[in-house]
Amino acid sequence: MKIIRPAAVLLLLFCLSACAPSFGLKMSVPSMPDATSITPAGLDEARARVKVGAFTDARASDTMATVDGREIPSDGSVGGAVQEGFERYFREAGMRVVLTSAPVIDGEVTEWKAKILPGFPSSDAIATARLHIMVKDSHRHVIYSGNFSGEASVSHPLLDEDHVRQLLGQAMAGAMQAAVDEEDVRVAIAKGRIE
Repeated sequence: MKIIRPAAVLLLLFCLSACAPSFGLKMSVPSMPDATSITPAGLDEARARVKVGAFTDARASDTMATVDGREIPSDGSVGGAVQEGFERYFREAGMRVVLTSAPVIDGEVTEWKAKILPGFPSSDAIATARLHIMVKDSHRHVIYSGNFSGEASVSHPLLDEDHVRQLLGQAMAGAMQAAVDEEDVRVAIAKGRIE
């Protein structure tokens, strides 16, 4: 029978605890990363103007991340982060983002969360984001409605809150970029233009 030395046990526990992710009581809502591959707008769309309206937080729960079964609520404005991201991404596509006299895009954040699975030698995380967006004309009639989603995952030996926030940002960025690149969204914005 082998005898396990206390020093070996302590070393093993230290190694395992070093690999376990550490998170606070709340997680700040991440900002959106820069767009990676937005399709430039065509000639008609380049003249299109769009107003980005408010996005409401319609998630079933305010949980931003789940770490080994522990739920961590979000801290900050989910809708505000998405609104600011859409403004940047539409500009990146070449559209004019204005405050008045333009079709409005708004909607709901229906999901935005990450699941973290601590492990050895690395921990895994997957983030998902879902949006319901609407494009409204000058009379505030809905002329387009659709759902978009994004997902991102990572496996890292030193997974921490910053990694997870970046992952969440990438997942939401994927959903927003899909909406900005969607031809039906662009056509609705061009048709809803106020002359």
